[in-house]
Amino acid sequence: MLTLVSSKPDISSEMIDKHIADYAPALAVSALGTMNGDVTYTSLKITCTEHLHEWWKLSVSSGTPENGYESVYWHLLHLLESLEEHQLLGNSFIQFKVSGCAQFLLGVGSMPIKMQGIRP
Repeated sequence: MLTLVSSKPDISSEMIDKHIADYAPALAVSALGTMNGDVTYTSLKITCTEHLHEWWKLSVSSGTPENGYESVYWHLLHLLESLEEHQLLGNSFIQFKVSGCAQFLLGVGSMPIKMQGIRP
C-alpha cells in the first residue's frame, strides 16, 4: 500500500545520519571503482538505484541536507544518476568532480567547494 510522506511521523535525524553513513562510502567506492575499471558501469547504476530505493523507504521529505557530508553524498548520487557511461569514463572534468566527492565521503579528501546536493 502506498504511504504518503506527509502521513508518516518525522524520522529522526539519527536515522538519516545512519543511512547516509552506511550508504555514502559504498557509493564512493563504487564510483571510484567504475572509473578505475574494477566495477562495471551497470553495477554502479544498480548501486545508485538501490540507494535511492532504500532512501525512499525512509519516507524523508525532500529538501536541504543536514550537513556537508550528506550534501556531498546527494550531489554525487545525483551526478552519477545523470551521467552516461561515456561521460563518466571519458570526461576528465567529470572524473575530477566524482573523485573529489568520493574521496571526501571516504575521509581521504577535503570537502569539495560548490558541490551542493539536495535530498530527493
